[in-house]
Amino acid sequence: MKRGTSLLYLFVPFFIVYLIFILTPIFRTLTYESFSLIISDASSGILKSIYYTYLLALVVSVLAVGFSIPYVYFVSRTSSPVVKVADSLVELPIMIPHTVVGIMMLITFEPSMPIGKLISRIYPGYQFLDTFLAVIVTLFFLSSAYTIRTVQVSYSNDVMKYEDIGRTLGMGPLRSYFIIGIPLMGRAMLGGLILSWARSISEVGSLLIVAYYILPGIVNVAGVFIYSQFQSGNLPGTVASSSILIFTGLGALLAFKVLEVKR
Repeated sequence: MKRGTSLLYLFVPFFIVYLIFILTPIFRTLTYESFSLIISDASSGILKSIYYTYLLALVVSVLAVGFSIPYVYFVSRTSSPVVKVADSLVELPIMIPHTVVGIMMLITFEPSMPIGKLISRIYPGYQFLDTFLAVIVTLFFLSSAYTIRTVQVSYSNDVMKYEDIGRTLGMGPLRSYFIIGIPLMGRAMLGGLILSWARSISEVGSLLIVAYYILPGIVNVAGVFIYSQFQSGNLPGTVASSSILIFTGLGALLAFKVLEVKR
């Protein structure tokens, strides 16, 4: 018997129990209503909500990846204690209750607030509530940390070493980062994008405050749409819409994972 095999077998039950714990509620949701009801619920407006939700989540996750490129370089290459302390605040949005985040966004970016007034002077007619901007700003606040930390771990642990080798061969800092560092972080950036995208899709609490409806038209993001169905007492429709969201989300995640493996 190979060394470590006995420990491997010892931990198998933990793997199985956790997998059952995750899959049981999902399976229950997908089988709660008939497949015909799930199909008919597609005309309720959930597909439009899912479309906008996935699109806005993708915008947010791409912005998070783009922002992580200069951020990670600066933090990883700086030894200042002040910068390190400031960097530790990146996880702070993760622990703040999401309804509180909604209030924070409201009192920061509404046109009647100081920052909102400043933006209104630059862009006349500026609105925040129930707009794409409100969704993007709020989701970026909540989910960008996942991308930044994923990319930062990759850069600090492995990529920086190869980049330093490039510098010893005559490359400048900027060239070595873009030619060596960023390509080597490709998989980490894709992984961070997936995490931020998934986290953005799951958000409800803060959007109930700042973006119950989004433009164009009377459209909700998926989580808010399903919540409104539940509030109206339509449990079968709620479960059917949830099933559609799970099915489409599973397909999207599988596509992302295929890209990640190829990368």
